Parts: sequence; C-alpha cells; structure tokens
Amino acid sequence: MLTRTLVGHLKICDGSILWADEDAHTLLDYPSGALTDMPFDDVLPPASASELKLPARGAVDGRRVVLRARHGHTIMADLRGERMDDHCVLWSFTPTARGVRGERLDLLSRHDALTRLPNRVPSAEELNPAPVRNGDGERLLAVCYLDLDRFRDINESFGPVGGDAVLREVARRLKAAVPNDASVARVGGDEFALLLFVNDAAHSEALLEQILARLAHPFRLQDRSTRLRTSVGVSLMRQGEQPTEVMLQQAQHAVFFAKRAGGSQVHFFDAVLAHEEQQEQQIRERIQAGLANHEFLLAYQPKVDMLCGRVIGFEALVRWQHPERGLLQPSAFVPMIEDHELVEQLGDWAIGEAVRQAADWLAAGVKTSVSVNISPRHLLRPDFIERLGFHLGRFPQLHAGVLELEILETTAIKDFSAVADFIGACKALGVPVVMDDFGTGYSSLTYLRRLPVSALKLDQSFVRGMLEDPEDEAIIRGILVMARGFGRKTIAEGVESVAHGNALLALGCTLGQGYGIAKPLPAAEVPGWIAAFEQAPPWGRAPGC
Repeated sequence: MLTRTLVGHLKICDGSILWADEDAHTLLDYPSGALTDMPFDDVLPPASASELKLPARGAVDGRRVVLRARHGHTIMADLRGERMDDHCVLWSFTPTARGVRGERLDLLSRHDALTRLPNRVPSAEELNPAPVRNGDGERLLAVCYLDLDRFRDINESFGPVGGDAVLREVARRLKAAVPNDASVARVGGDEFALLLFVNDAAHSEALLEQILARLAHPFRLQDRSTRLRTSVGVSLMRQGEQPTEVMLQQAQHAVFFAKRAGGSQVHFFDAVLAHEEQQEQQIRERIQAGLANHEFLLAYQPKVDMLCGRVIGFEALVRWQHPERGLLQPSAFVPMIEDHELVEQLGDWAIGEAVRQAADWLAAGVKTSVSVNISPRHLLRPDFIERLGFHLGRFPQLHAGVLELEILETTAIKDFSAVADFIGACKALGVPVVMDDFGTGYSSLTYLRRLPVSALKLDQSFVRGMLEDPEDEAIIRGILVMARGFGRKTIAEGVESVAHGNALLALGCTLGQGYGIAKPLPAAEVPGWIAAFEQAPPWGRAPGC
C-alpha cells in the first residue's frame, strides 16, 4: 500500500524554530517537540539560507537544499518559504524523489489510499491567484477542519472494515456536497479538511450546515444503520493573508472549542481567544514547573471557639511563591486550572503537605487539626480515596480527625450521589468533611439530611454584612437553627472584628474564622500564635470552658 509523502513545516522567528509539525520531526529524525526553540542554523546551514532571498511579503520559489537531521545525518529536500504577517517565515520541505519512478510514486502518494482524497490542503500558490469577486468585493477563503465525533464507537461496533467503509462514504458525501471550486482532503484518521471560497462568515456557515446535514444521514452497514456527528473548526480570511497550512492549524484549534462545547457544531477561529488560550497554557506549564520546583506553600488561618477562647484547628490555604512575581494568592492561578488535571495535582500536594505539617506540629507538642479545600474535579478522581489513605499512612502517629476536607455546597448539589459516597469513604478513613460557603447553593433540607458532613461553614458574605443588614442576620439565624436540628456544627467565616464575634455569639454561633481573628499564618508562626491567643482570647472565656 502506498504511503503519503511527508511534508514538513517549520515556523522560524528571529532565527529560531517557533513551531514544527510532526512531519518535520519525522523527516529530521527528532522526537516530537524537540525542534521547538532550536536555532534554524542547526537545520539549514547559513550558507544555504543566505541564497534563499525572501520578499517582504509572500513566498519564494522552492529550491533543492541539504538539511541537517539528527545525529549528523542529512536529507536532500525541496524547500520553499513564505513570509507571514507576524514577520516570521513558514518553511515547507519534502524529501526529494529520485528518478522517474520515484517521482510517480511521490505524485500518487499525495492521495490517501483509502478514500482517494488528497492528504493535504492545497497551498496558496496552488489556488487560483485571481479569486473570483462578488458584487461586494473579494471572496474569502474558508479552511475547515472536520473531526468525526466518537468515531471510535463506529470501529467498536462494526470493526475496522466497517469503519473504513464509513470513511469512504464520508469522502464521497463531502465531494458531492461542496462547490466545484472547493477542495476536500483527508488529513487524519477520522479528520477531513475543506477549502471553500465564500462571501462571508454567514455564507460559509450556511454551506457547512448543508454539508453536515449530508453527513448526518444514516450510514447503512451490515444490515444496521448508524449516524455520525461532526465538529467543525473554521479559519476564515482573505486569500493569501495566511498560508493555507497555518489556516488549517487555526481551524484545528477552533475544532477543539467546538468539541469542548458539546460537539456537532461549527466554531470559527478567534485570534483573541486563541491568544488567551495560549497564555493560559503557558501559565499551566509554569504552574506544573512550580510544583516540580517546590514553589508552592501553605498558609494556615486559625479556626477558634470564641466562647471558650481556644483554637480548634487551621484551614490550609495554597500560596505560590513565584520567583519573579512574588507571593501569589489562589485567585492569580487557580482559575487557570479548575478544569485541568493540574488542580488534582495541586490538591493532592496540599493534602500531603498539610498532613506532614500536622505531624511536625505534633512532634513539637502542638496538637491541632488542619482542613484542606478540595476542588470538584479532584474529589471525583477515581483514586482519590487511595491517595488519601497513602498520605495518612505516612504518619500513623496522627489521631483521627487531624485532617478535614472542605467541599463547596454547589459541588454537593451538582453531584449529590457521588459526593455522598465520597463523604462516606472519607469518614471510614477518619477524615471528616465540611461543607464550605453554605447558604450560597440553595441546597434543600433533604440534601443536607442525607449528606453526612460534620460541619457547615457560613458563607462570609452573610457574616460580614450581618451588622448592617437584617436580612443577612436572618439568614444566619435560620441556618443555625437548621444546623442544630440536623446535629451539625457551624463555623462562621468572615469574622472581621470583635463586634462580628459578639453578634455571632449572641445568635449561638461559637466557632469562627476571619481576619478579625487572624490572617493566614506561615507554618512556623502557628505554635506561638496559638499560645498567645489562648492566653488572652478577644472574647474572654466563658465559665465552664
């Protein structure tokens, strides 16, 4: 069976390789990603590069050159370059075919053996250099990336032969559906590309809806029928504004957002959104490095019994000691990873660090509990309980209850059954679970009765406003009555002054946390702070405590 010709692409900025595709890595014998940031001189000798004069805008005709591959090897390749709008250069290269037979095989292998479609989109030079104009001006070029949703299910249901039959039929339907001046290519296993000339975004979307409607018709296989759903990413711009290879990469980026939104829809490439996504990815990579470099730490905010004047525990709060930006609060980095596996890694690290710190305090004669906030994604991780047991098992000297976990009320409502199982498994390990920000999620009494949480934390927005807003005070009063009825402890967050504490004590809420008690403390300051607070508590100490 014929294999496709590899076409490598290298994006060069300021003499370095900014981006390289998989074909480039394969041809030059480098592992995936290894070419990024490499000097272009390591691939194309300066003497050869000096002979390739690029215009200020546009492409240079291809020429045959010798490229340096890994381990001192070289390959003969046809190389062409194109200057991009960002002043970078996109170089494309293919290995040189040898002889008439080689050239024929090279020509044939530009098509996919299964579907007989081209295996790449045409370059800008292969398109009509004088695009047809409509009444309003120049037509636009739409490069579309089509990804068949859950095609794996087709292969599992009908086998590889059935899957190949579906792909051939997809190719047939695409060729039948597109206009005469359009191009169709198969660019991956279940991925296709379209190149369309359109008037505007609405025109391209209308064409794609017609195409998707054809693909949505049932496929008949082995006396059974099945349907396909397709996600589409689109890069739309004037012809020649960007190389078609770059536009295809942008369309592939856009299809990611189509799939993330549920699939079976069209999403247009948005440069601003793509830039934001790139920045977020860079931040996530930096967070990953920060975890590896031990740049994260925990600060500990006290939780106290205001009636008896004693410390009942601490809440561990994550901080990032960034080498350049200084100490960062969670709001500066957690939103970037809430829907990413990094939030699980950070949460697992926080649990392990909190348990280790509790053991260090115990060795110094300080016995106290520590609570850690758990993200919704982290608590639903299949191996969470196993990891929790591992962290506790490292310090068998710690008493049951030394570690508490805090979950958001909104999480409990959204995944009630899973959260109920989670709480039960934690209790079996001696780890109580507290419901955080209570009062913001509108949970029902039935949920509260069936969730075996050990305590409720009153949302700080109600506590802070209770001195001026009778409605906030009424909400707190109602929650306290409900909590007592269900046998749950209540901890008030947002205690910002002695007055807040007095008002809470008057309502029967004795446990509090907030800046009026203490800001989060470094671990080393905790033993001294406990001694000072319990020696002279702000609210005194009630008789019998």
